[in-house]
Amino acid sequence: MIAKLHPLARRIWQHLAGIRTKIVVLSSFLLLLPYLGYQYVWEMETVLRQGQEQTLMGTARAFAMGMNDRPALFAYRQTPSKLDPGKDLHAFRLNHPIRLDGDLSDWHPDRHHQRLYQRDGLIFNQVPYHSDQLALSVLTGSNTDSVYFGLNVTDTAPTPAQKKGDITSQDHLIIALTSPQGAFYRVALSQARNSDNAHITHLANGLPERADETTMEGPAQPLPIAAKWQATEKGYSIEVKLPANWVGQQLALAYYDRGNGFERPLNAIIGSASTRSPTTLGSFMMPSAAIQSLIERMNNDASRVWVVDKHSRVLAKDGDIQTSNGVWQPQSRSDQPEGLIPWITDTLLRPWYDRLLVTPPAHFIDAMQQASIYQGVQAQQALQGRPYAGWRSSDDNQAMILSAAYPIWLDDRVAGAVIVEETTNGIRSLRNEALETLFSVMLAVICTGVLLLLLFGSHIAKRLRRLQHEADHAIDSQGRVTGAITTTHSHDEIGGLSRTMADMVSRIAGYNHYLEAMSSRLSHELRTPIAVVRSSLENMAYTQENPAQLTYINRAQDGVHRLAGILSTLTEATRLEQSFDNADKETVDLNALLEGCTQGYQFAYPDKTFTLSLPHHTVKVCGVPDYLAQLLDKLIANAVEFDNGTAPIALSLSQNAHQIAMTVSNRGPLLPEHMREQLFNSMVSVRPDGQSADKPHLGLGLYIARLIADFHQAELVAANRPHGDGVTLSLIWLNTQSITH
Repeated sequence: MIAKLHPLARRIWQHLAGIRTKIVVLSSFLLLLPYLGYQYVWEMETVLRQGQEQTLMGTARAFAMGMNDRPALFAYRQTPSKLDPGKDLHAFRLNHPIRLDGDLSDWHPDRHHQRLYQRDGLIFNQVPYHSDQLALSVLTGSNTDSVYFGLNVTDTAPTPAQKKGDITSQDHLIIALTSPQGAFYRVALSQARNSDNAHITHLANGLPERADETTMEGPAQPLPIAAKWQATEKGYSIEVKLPANWVGQQLALAYYDRGNGFERPLNAIIGSASTRSPTTLGSFMMPSAAIQSLIERMNNDASRVWVVDKHSRVLAKDGDIQTSNGVWQPQSRSDQPEGLIPWITDTLLRPWYDRLLVTPPAHFIDAMQQASIYQGVQAQQALQGRPYAGWRSSDDNQAMILSAAYPIWLDDRVAGAVIVEETTNGIRSLRNEALETLFSVMLAVICTGVLLLLLFGSHIAKRLRRLQHEADHAIDSQGRVTGAITTTHSHDEIGGLSRTMADMVSRIAGYNHYLEAMSSRLSHELRTPIAVVRSSLENMAYTQENPAQLTYINRAQDGVHRLAGILSTLTEATRLEQSFDNADKETVDLNALLEGCTQGYQFAYPDKTFTLSLPHHTVKVCGVPDYLAQLLDKLIANAVEFDNGTAPIALSLSQNAHQIAMTVSNRGPLLPEHMREQLFNSMVSVRPDGQSADKPHLGLGLYIARLIADFHQAELVAANRPHGDGVTLSLIWLNTQSITH
């Protein structure tokens, strides 16, 4: 199959089928190592996530145990059994200062906490309601010392004050609350003339009937409140500040919209709840400073910790989820390892790792960061008394957040829950570092292993090619030993093979030498017996007078004569090869050589006709004229023997840029296809069946011609004539170094 391929394809196939290719194919199984390592790292990441989940649940349990059965933390937090959205207010924790100036731009980062009251916030209305004409939005925040309210009132028909202190004839806001001690406060805020400071009126249980009424029922000490009131294009913006220790668990806000008529009628009341009495107020909750201090001391910003009440309202929160990635912290720059592999990793492999590996984001979006009510199944399960842990994606799907919730118990009832959160960024960073280290080491191991295997395979292939080259040149195409195989002292299989082949070639050389010398020894040993037989037959012929006996004697003499010719032929090749060592080459004119030889052949074979074709220029080669004439004699003798006499025997000489060809062509039987390569070997004779001759044919004539051709660095080629009517024998010089001009 390979022999039928194109030479280029055959060379490619032989190259691909070499030892190095097979080694590369076998070494490709080393690529399974990174895959197995990759799978192992992923399994380790799964185990680490499970460990992080258990650790985080233990952390949440520790926080909950620190707050279990501590009534002081929840003493005055008698939350309602069910929240009424809008009526029950919750102050979120402020992380930035609020400047009390009536400008609500300070509240912009917290606008997602805004509560909007429209139709659902109407407490009283006397005219048809339109949300674009009247609305109220409320922001409630707190810090350790104060509670802040930011209100944006939409009122397309504002009613300013006509008389200082007369709140019954102008738009105003009433804040009603209870203190931690149970005192009830009602404060009316209205727009002051020529000032951003709100006009503050401390009220009793109801509105005063007259503007100059100052009688006040309730706590002896007025509520320390500060407020700013600004008019806007669409209504008012109001900011209120209250001391945190004066605000209890009940509070309500109500905006009174007065008409612009003569009597200034009350058009509508919109707000969170009625401010008439403590029983109509809604609940109010602020973050707990005590709980906040406790979790800050316990957390140390390692995780994000939430403490919620039984309605999932946030009592305290500590930590930032952006940095809460567990205990896995990125390696500092000074701790970076040094060496070749880290240098290769950072310089060459880092761009590929950045493309292939998902790097944890430096920042991601999490809407829960500023939430005042924790939304999630974790808190719901924990508030039912069941610890729970679960995973969720960030809002931009850039990070995975693990949450573990644990209930807080007070007297066998759930008072709240602790939720501890971390991201998997630490584990992902650790996974990426492990994969990078694994791939870098594996790449170094694979490259080193493949390189060593290639070097080893190349060394083996080099030894085998050298052995093959020596074996190819140890024996020529005629089976003669012309070289030797170098033995090696290596103790492997190739060394043993070289020693075996060297011994084999040595034995073949000895046997060939024996065969080559056998003809000389045989000729030497047979010449004396033949001479004795010949002389005896000659003496018998002289003394014998019986004609019948003379016939037998003559036949015996012919046989002895033919036997002597055979011995001469057997020794001719040996003598010729020995004479090559002392022969001196010279420039030979092939034109003159062919002309002289052709004339001689015409006399030697008078019954044959010869033709000669020569080029117009002289063709010269470097050689020995006598040897070339002897070679030509052998070719002519072969042509004369097989010529059928129907056409002259043609001799020709030609030359082109690449070769010189001297040919002898005759008509007669064709050469068998399977014998063309063996025609010039020793003791090979190709003759048609039934053809006989008067002399022996040992097949040494063309063998001697080939010896002469090899001596002249030329090639003998036998081919059938194009028309299939005879045979052409050609002597071709292909090496231009042997050609002279």
